[in-house]
Amino acid sequence: MNYKNLLYTPIKVIVPLIFLTISSYLMYKGAGFAISKTHIVAMMLLVIFANSSKKAFYFIIIPIVLVYMIYAPIGFTFGKASYQYIASLFTTDYSETSEFMGQIPLENWFYTVAILISILLFRITTQTFNINYTRNKTFLIIAIIALTFKQGPFDYFKNLKNSSMEVKHELTRLNTMKQESHWGKSTLTNKSNYDTYVLVIGESMRRDYLHTYGYPVKNTPFMDSAKGVVINGLEAGGTNTIASLRLMLTKANTKTWQPNYALNFIELAKSAGFKTYWLSNQGYLGTYDTPVTSIATQSNYTYFTKYGAYDSANTSDYLLLSKLKSILQTKPEKQKRLIVLHIYGSHPSACDRIDDFNKKVITVSSNKYKYLACYVNSIAKTDDFLSKTYSLLENNYKKDDDTFSLVFFADHGLSHRMIDNQILFNNNRVSKYHYNIPLMRFSSDDTQHIKYNAFKSGLNFTDGLAYWMGINNPNVTPNMDLFSSKSMTNDYGLHNKIKNTVDDPAIDIRGK
Repeated sequence: MNYKNLLYTPIKVIVPLIFLTISSYLMYKGAGFAISKTHIVAMMLLVIFANSSKKAFYFIIIPIVLVYMIYAPIGFTFGKASYQYIASLFTTDYSETSEFMGQIPLENWFYTVAILISILLFRITTQTFNINYTRNKTFLIIAIIALTFKQGPFDYFKNLKNSSMEVKHELTRLNTMKQESHWGKSTLTNKSNYDTYVLVIGESMRRDYLHTYGYPVKNTPFMDSAKGVVINGLEAGGTNTIASLRLMLTKANTKTWQPNYALNFIELAKSAGFKTYWLSNQGYLGTYDTPVTSIATQSNYTYFTKYGAYDSANTSDYLLLSKLKSILQTKPEKQKRLIVLHIYGSHPSACDRIDDFNKKVITVSSNKYKYLACYVNSIAKTDDFLSKTYSLLENNYKKDDDTFSLVFFADHGLSHRMIDNQILFNNNRVSKYHYNIPLMRFSSDDTQHIKYNAFKSGLNFTDGLAYWMGINNPNVTPNMDLFSSKSMTNDYGLHNKIKNTVDDPAIDIRGK
């Protein structure tokens, strides 16, 4: 019996700790943090101390575990809680949420359930074996040293709180934003050469997947050949739609990287006498539900293809063309106009974006590269959308002598992620390709196709739009030409942000 006790006692002590180790590991992994042995030990000690009291275990530990579980499927797939994901809870409609959740592998849901199961097994085994680790003085001394060394268990809540407070602060600013602009009165310079200015905002498009920037699949025939200027060097303001466009479409603070909604580019155009239009295939949730919506609704005319929780996320970008055509046919007398087209582009899931596109440029046989093929084809669809937009403008120019300039850029890029043996795109990590986005301009008086390699900062984008439209204002930094061969001199710390990010170049899917 003595020999049996020598063997049985260590097993009784170790088995609960195995369950607790599994649960603590999965909680940290599900929170999206880099795994730290110190943090896992700290989490285990917290549970062990609380386990000495039934009330403490069920009223403190279990609620903590449940909060970890709520985010765990997202954390396992995309990483730790951030402005982007918390903002999605406030600003994304039902259909986009379904697409987002659809990217989560089934196994990650099992891992989430395993968190609760393993923590309950720890409780059950300690009670069954009558194990109370806190009765051992040596254990208590080691535990106190470990807990005072690093307070790991609450890093997740601190990060979650900071992200939530940032979103709350942003939404508060949007909801209390005054309608009047802070631009004051603007004037037009002699560089305001066109009657109609069209700005097309692409979605989730990194430029290294465009043929016009060197990708080997020919998915940009219009961009490759149209007369105008293609810029290789624009860096986005952020790694997701909200983070990027709130900086690129306002006069951003280049030191703090914060937007100024009272100095947005729509109000800038209006201050110079432009009539403004915003046509969007993105969701509309309410007047100030998102930074982008708040800017859009400052326009004289807005059109959204879907409202609120409208469950057809797969509305086609082509639907915007009929609205554009009708606007072009009703030009206001002696007034310039700015028309914004905010398309769905290559938004995940990219395969849904090309259901109505019959000019696919590549197919693959390997399921591993199926999504990338959809992404490459979604870029071809955007190229076709630009071609059709240009044709409408050109026909209107020939008919009514309505001169025009068309600019296209994208809000941000994406990074690769292997899920269930398929290469997908999402924002689980940051690479320099998140910031590398396309920029090009095609005008009615362009005579040749030109490409420039020149750095252009997304934080100067509103200044650049002012230069493009020929607008002069005391708040605008002068001579910020987005389409010159000259690089902008200051990146405002962007390169420091991305210099230590992962290398994530485009993947050639030909023959896959």
